[in-house]
Amino acid sequence: MRVALLYNLAENAPQPKSNAPHDVLYELDHPGNVAAYKAALEAHGHVVFPMEGDARLAQRLKDLAIDICFNTCEGFRGDSREAQAPALLEMLGYPYTGSKVLALALTLDKAMTKRVLAYHDLPTPAFQEFTSADEPLDPRLAAKFPLFAKPNSEGTGMGIDEQSILHDERELRERVAYLLNAYQEPVLVEQYIEGNDATIGMIGNWPDLHIFPISMIDHSVYDETGVHVYGSLLKVDRADAYQYHCPALLPEALAEALRRLAVAAMRVTGTLDFARVDFRMDQHANNKPYILEINSLPGITPISDLTLMAQADGWTHADLVYSVFEAALKRLGLQLDLPAMIEQKEYVVVR
Repeated sequence: MRVALLYNLAENAPQPKSNAPHDVLYELDHPGNVAAYKAALEAHGHVVFPMEGDARLAQRLKDLAIDICFNTCEGFRGDSREAQAPALLEMLGYPYTGSKVLALALTLDKAMTKRVLAYHDLPTPAFQEFTSADEPLDPRLAAKFPLFAKPNSEGTGMGIDEQSILHDERELRERVAYLLNAYQEPVLVEQYIEGNDATIGMIGNWPDLHIFPISMIDHSVYDETGVHVYGSLLKVDRADAYQYHCPALLPEALAEALRRLAVAAMRVTGTLDFARVDFRMDQHANNKPYILEINSLPGITPISDLTLMAQADGWTHADLVYSVFEAALKRLGLQLDLPAMIEQKEYVVVR
């Protein structure tokens, strides 16, 4: 097939303001990762055309007779930036991998995602969205300190550090004011769930989903690095120090609950082809799991969380990339030529 490989490189992003936070471009990709995606697709005989998914995308695609686009575009600006390239592809009539426009716009907005989860009775921490630092604090949330603050529409741990944990209203006002100014978007403040993090990654579409082994942060990394919150500092700046357990050593009943909640989150948000769902387990309530967020365009770089989970399942990075591609081909009803490597993967039917 003739595949357009779409990406957004940090080096091509608009220049950040001089006072922008250090992690402002951390969502964007790098040439080495793009080369790895390209190699994974070319290994199966496809012709790959890498290109920046920016405002000139339509012109680049015009004369290439593209069969499908492999989309990894995070977007450069706007509150629905992950949905921009897919919206353009739909206008032009090109099929693409991954979630559609509405799902990507929804799940980039953490507060709106939590409203959808709550509507479907899926557990997520109590929250409030702030567009100014002096908004009245919801009395129901005021009774739940400590709280946790983060930008409403960012990933890769951006805007998250040890000052994200809020112990009183003074800290809340200061942190919200900082985040509003630094990231120029609303701030999500939610109940801080004290306990272990867990992450679940999935490939495929309901009801044929492959669920990777559950990953859980090894808390010894906090003591060894002196960084006690899993934000951009550990995700990117000190990624070599990251430690985790995969498969996580969890009771099977809890692991099954996490898997079912992850699948439910994927379904109610309309996420397609691949996903990663992040949880906190409340150590004060028998490890009750809470959904923090679902990533409908999860990172699939060679060191992303989804890649680490796939590797724990015996997959290579190339297996992961190509399985996303195959999931999209199957969903779209396009010609399939499953290589033996992928046919051997065990798909778990979740009902």
